[in-house]
Amino acid sequence: MLALSLALPAAGSAQDYMPPDLRSRVDQLKVDLGRIPTTRINAPARAKLVWDWLNAYAINGGYVPVDATLVVARVLGRDPQQAATPDHAEVLRALDRLISEFAFLDNSPDGIGTLTADLGPFTAATHATIQQTYTVGQQPIQAGGSFLVARHFMANFGDWQTVDAQAPHYISIKSSNPRVTFVTRTVPRKGMHGGFRQPRNTLAFQVASGTLEPGDQVVITYGDTSGGSPGILTPSFSSDRMPLPLYVSFSEKGQYFSLPIQPIKISGREVRGVTAFAPSIVKPGENFTLTVRARDEFYNRAVGDIPSWTVLLNGQVWQTLDKTEPITRISTRIDTPGTYFVTIQSGDGQIQGTGNPIWVSAEERLPIYWGDTHGHSGFAEGIGTPERFMTWARDDAQLDYVTHSEHDIWLDDAEWAVLRNNVETYSRDGKFVAFLGYEWTVDNTSGGHHNVLFRHPQNKSRVPAQFYPTLTRLYQGLRAQNKPEDVVVIPHAHQAGDYRLSDAELEPLVEIMSQHGNFEWFGRLYLQHGHQVGFIAASDNHLSQPGFSAPLGGSLSQRGGLGALIAPARTADDLFNAMKSLRTYATTGDRIIVDFSVNGAAMGERTAFNKTRNISGRVIGTAPIDRIEVVKNEAVLFSRAYYAEESDKLGKDETFLLTFQSDSKPLNPGDNPRGWRTWQGTLEVSNADIVSMQAYDATFPTQTVETSTTSPNRLVFNTKTRGGTSSYLLHLNNIQRTSKLRFDIVEHAETGGAPPIYRPHQRIPALTFELALKDMQQGRVSHRQTFAGYTDQIVLRKIVETGEQDVSFEFTDEGTRQGDYYYLRVFQANDAAAWSSPIWVGGHPSR
Repeated sequence: MLALSLALPAAGSAQDYMPPDLRSRVDQLKVDLGRIPTTRINAPARAKLVWDWLNAYAINGGYVPVDATLVVARVLGRDPQQAATPDHAEVLRALDRLISEFAFLDNSPDGIGTLTADLGPFTAATHATIQQTYTVGQQPIQAGGSFLVARHFMANFGDWQTVDAQAPHYISIKSSNPRVTFVTRTVPRKGMHGGFRQPRNTLAFQVASGTLEPGDQVVITYGDTSGGSPGILTPSFSSDRMPLPLYVSFSEKGQYFSLPIQPIKISGREVRGVTAFAPSIVKPGENFTLTVRARDEFYNRAVGDIPSWTVLLNGQVWQTLDKTEPITRISTRIDTPGTYFVTIQSGDGQIQGTGNPIWVSAEERLPIYWGDTHGHSGFAEGIGTPERFMTWARDDAQLDYVTHSEHDIWLDDAEWAVLRNNVETYSRDGKFVAFLGYEWTVDNTSGGHHNVLFRHPQNKSRVPAQFYPTLTRLYQGLRAQNKPEDVVVIPHAHQAGDYRLSDAELEPLVEIMSQHGNFEWFGRLYLQHGHQVGFIAASDNHLSQPGFSAPLGGSLSQRGGLGALIAPARTADDLFNAMKSLRTYATTGDRIIVDFSVNGAAMGERTAFNKTRNISGRVIGTAPIDRIEVVKNEAVLFSRAYYAEESDKLGKDETFLLTFQSDSKPLNPGDNPRGWRTWQGTLEVSNADIVSMQAYDATFPTQTVETSTTSPNRLVFNTKTRGGTSSYLLHLNNIQRTSKLRFDIVEHAETGGAPPIYRPHQRIPALTFELALKDMQQGRVSHRQTFAGYTDQIVLRKIVETGEQDVSFEFTDEGTRQGDYYYLRVFQANDAAAWSSPIWVGGHPSR
C-alpha cells in the first residue's frame, strides 16, 4: 500500500512553496476570482500566472491535475481579440475550475484527503480485484458529493459495471461510516480520463445520505468478487503505473478535484514468444552482444519459468542457452564474412522466434544504430513512468538511442527536470544514448506536431506551445536559446506538420511512419516543396514501450517504427551528427538492413551534378522481400519483384498472398491523414478447399482470422490499414478453373486520432465481390473500391515457394535536371517496409 497526499505548506506559512512576489499575485488572483469573471481579455494574464503557480507547486512535490498545463495552453494559444465561441467559453470555464482547485489546495492542503491502493503486481489480461481506499481529509463530503471513478482512455480494462455482482468487471463502494449510503450515476467526462475527443459517460458514486467526516474511509473495489464476479479484466500491457483515476467532489454542485494516480503495477504473462537482438553490421571475429528476450503474446516481458533456448544461425545450431532469464545476454562472435539469419527455439521446440539479420563484412562499413525519437509515458496522455520508458528502451527494445518526447502541453517544470535528469542517468556513450526532447504540440492549422531533440541535456529549456503557439515562433524560440547545430526538429504526419515551412538548419528529418500509420506521402510533400530532408520512423508509443511496441488498437493500430542512424560510433555527438546530416532511414519496426547509393553518394547526401547516375543498393530483410522500388522525384523509376509468382498457371495446391491496402494521404492540402480503414467480413471459397489462412505477421494482434461455424470453407477476418498493407497467407487445394473467392465486407467508419479537418472520417459502405482465379493475370487478381475520394484494394497473388531475404541491384539512369532526388523503398511479404533518405544530384539545398 502506498499513500499519496497533496499536503504542502499552507499559504503564508514559513515554508511557503511560492516566492513572495508570486505569493502576492496568487493571493490577489484568489480574491479576484470571486468578483471579476474570467474573460477572453483577462484570461491570458491569468493563465500565465496559473502557469507560474502550478510549476511552483509541482517543483515542491505537489500533484498537478493531468490537464492543468493543457488548460493553460488552450488559453494562451488563442487570440484574445477573437469573438467568443462555445468552445472558447468552455476554455474559460476550465481555467476558472483550475484556479478554484489550486486555491482549495493552497488554502487547505489537508482538506483533500489521502488515497492508497493495492499496488500489485497484477498479471496482464487476467481477472483481478484491485482496491483503492480514500481517507477523508479536513473537508467533509456532504450528501450530493461524489466520487468520479474515471478510466484512462488507453487502459483496456474490461467494461465496468455496477448492476450484476456475479458478472465480470463489477465495481462496488463502501464506507466505514454506517450512516452514509451511495447511489450510482454517470457524468460526461472528456479528456484522457474520459472520452479523449468527445465526452464519455463516466461512473460516479454519489453520497445519497449522511456526511463523510474527516478520517472516514471509502473503499472502491474494482472487480469485487464477493457476489460471485470473477473480477475485473486487467489491461493487456504491463506497466509500473497503471492509472485508475479517481476524483472527488465535496457537495452536489461542487467541482471534481483530482486525487493522485496510484502506481499500480501490471506484469507480463507466461512466455509465448521470443526475439533476438544483435548488431546489424559487424566485422569478422568482432565480439558483440546477442540478447534473447522472452515475451508473452502482448509483447510484455515474460514472467515465470523461462525455457532454455537454442539459437540457430542460417538454420545451424549456434548457441545453447541453458540458464535463462526473461532477458538473457551473451557475448559471441562470427568469424566468417557473410549474411546470417538468426532463429531461436525453446528446448522443446514449442516456442520459436527470430532475430534481426547480421551482416558480417570484412569491408569498412559504418554501423547501423537503431532507435526511437518519439514516445510517451504518463507524463503526457500516456501510461507508465519515465523510468520505465528508459529501461524498456535500453533493455526490452535493445535500442541504441531514444528520445522521451513528451507533449509540451502536458509538461510542467518538475516533469521536465525529471526528463533531463533521466537523460543524464541512463546515457552511457558507447552503450546507450538518450536525447533530451519533447513534442511541440499544436494542431495542424498552427504548424502541426514537431518533436524537438537537443544534442546535450545541460541547461536546456523547452520552447513550449504554451508560449510559442505557431511554427515560426517555435523556430524563433529555439534559435534564440540554442545553437542550430545542437537542435533537431522532426515533424510528423499524425497531426500534420506544415510542410510548406521548414527551417533548413533546425529541421533535417521528417517522420513518415509510426503506430498511427504509414505516411510516406508526408515526406514526399516536404521534398516537393524543395526542403532537403531525410526520412525517419518512430513508435509514437504511449505506453512507455519505445522501440518494441505492439499494436494497441484505436489510433495506434500497428507496430511502432524505428529510425536507423548510420554513424561511426554510439555516442551522443556521433548519433546527433547522423541526424543532422540525414544519414538515416526509416523502417516499420523490423531491423531491415538497407544500403543505397547514387554515384557513390550515401543516403542523405547531395552529390555533384552528372547526367549519368549509377544507382546501386543492397537490402537484407527480416522476411522474404516482396519488392524494392527506387523513386526519382515523384515517380517510380525502378521496381523489382521477388516474392510474386507471375505465372498464370494454377496447380491443384497453391499458396497465395492476400493483401488489403488503403491510402492515408489527405485529399486536401494541409489536412491530417485519412483514418484507419477497417477490413472486417467473411471470405468464402467455392470449387476449392481452404487448407489454412493465417496472418503473415503473427505478432499483429489486431489482425485476426478464424473459421466460420457454418462452413470450413468460410473464414471470418478482421484487420486494419492506414497507408500500408495487411497480408494473409491463404493455402488452397483441389483448385479448379472455376474456383472463386467471395468477400462480404461490412460497413465501417474510418477511425484514428487527429482526424482530418476538411474531410471528416467517413463511413465506408459494405462491399461484396468475387475474385475468380481464372481471371489472374501475371499471377494476380484484384478488386478496387472507390469511395469518397479514395481507392482501396484487395489483391490476391501467387507467391514463390521460398522468398529471397538478401538482394542487390544496380542500374544506370540518365538525367539533365539539377537537383533530382532518389530514394529507395522496400516492401516485405510480412507488410514491413523501409525507406531510405533521399540522395540529391546537383542543385543546391534550401538554406
